[in-house]
Amino acid sequence: MHDDLGIETVRAGDEAFESAVVDGVFNAMVAEGRPSSVVRPRSEDEVVQAVRDAVGAGQKIAVRSGGHSWVASSVRDGGVLIDLGELDGIAVDSERMVATIGPGVRGKVLSAALESQGLAFPVGHCGDPGVGGFLLGGGLGVNWGAWLPSCFSIRSLRVVTAEGGLLTASADENSELFWLARGSGPGFPGVVTSFEVALRPEPAAVRVSTWQYPLDELAAVTRWVTEASTRLSPNVEVSLVTQGEGRPGGTAEHPLVVGVAATVVLDHDATGSTQDALAAFGDGAPGLVPIDRRAGDARLSELHVPVDATYPEGARYLADTFWTHLTLDEALAPLEALMATAPSGKSYVLSGMPANGGGAGLLPVGEAAYGLHDTTVLIVYVIWDDPADDAANRAWLDEVAAALLPTATGHVLSEADLREHPERVARSFREEDWPRIQQLIARFDPGGVFHGFPSA
Repeated sequence: MHDDLGIETVRAGDEAFESAVVDGVFNAMVAEGRPSSVVRPRSEDEVVQAVRDAVGAGQKIAVRSGGHSWVASSVRDGGVLIDLGELDGIAVDSERMVATIGPGVRGKVLSAALESQGLAFPVGHCGDPGVGGFLLGGGLGVNWGAWLPSCFSIRSLRVVTAEGGLLTASADENSELFWLARGSGPGFPGVVTSFEVALRPEPAAVRVSTWQYPLDELAAVTRWVTEASTRLSPNVEVSLVTQGEGRPGGTAEHPLVVGVAATVVLDHDATGSTQDALAAFGDGAPGLVPIDRRAGDARLSELHVPVDATYPEGARYLADTFWTHLTLDEALAPLEALMATAPSGKSYVLSGMPANGGGAGLLPVGEAAYGLHDTTVLIVYVIWDDPADDAANRAWLDEVAAALLPTATGHVLSEADLREHPERVARSFREEDWPRIQQLIARFDPGGVFHGFPSA
């Protein structure tokens, strides 16, 4: 239904209400608590009106762009959920090398649209999330060791404020709000209706090499990857994943594996070939025979396909993240034993060293709220189907977290277990930035209109 001003609105008690809340969330384990209504604006003007209506009614606001928040940060108890899925426009200015994009644009759609014009942007590794939440959370996109996290490619954004005003934020205009927008994620005290982002030429070449080994060779594989990484340039992105039998293509013959993927993104002014860029890996881990070995060229717009396959639709999810000063071989040592006890064979741990070990110094210091990096990041994804297994999978995530926390230096806000551990919020930012983040949120939303960071 629509309200008197034409904004599509679904209210608690309406037949379509539960669907409006739940169907927009990727995680089948939707958080408890429900808003009083869901509004679906189709334009910037309607977003302004939706915020003003909520403020006038004394209701809090939650915002959703794509629904891929593992903790379902947009599903809050009471107030209004503003669903930005209809704000999915893409306007490209190839002469200026910028695009204006709506928060509801899916990463895979943006990548394909840009590629058709010979352009590129560091979209997320998963193709389905909306760019709104992805960019506000920092944006760990493709080739982030060379192109930096995607929030650093934002040039300006349009924001509806807690008072229902509309303004532009950039490095030169409303600069403090611009600083806050790049990294504060669900804590951002406003609704972003569009982003202007800097584009890049489509890469000259992209190549992906993958290896898969039995998990009991984890120590040897991680030593190989860690040593090879010292000889890789930042445009080679390496990820290592420990997986169970429920992985895509998994078999009972090899129930537990460690996989390595190395993706090189070659710019047009680069010297050498993609094979040259990956030469440090040689023929694979020394002395080991891989279960599977593949290599081939790809388009940037295709990289999300194998990643999406590891996130089955309709599944139940938990996730948590850990930065550490340890190198990959040191950080992953506990995982061989832990993976063997995972209740679900679909669960996995993704890890990598951004900029191949240079992650701690990768980000421009103080330029954005997103500023916490370290040598290695580990992201734990717990994936299962049966609600009867909820407690077992929660217990396993807690066990993994207990093993990784002693050496953890922080977390990644967009993937952290915020509802269960709200203390993860502060530890997802540089210690010196956290007071400023709190002060700016209070300044731009003094009345607490927005729900802010989720907690249990």
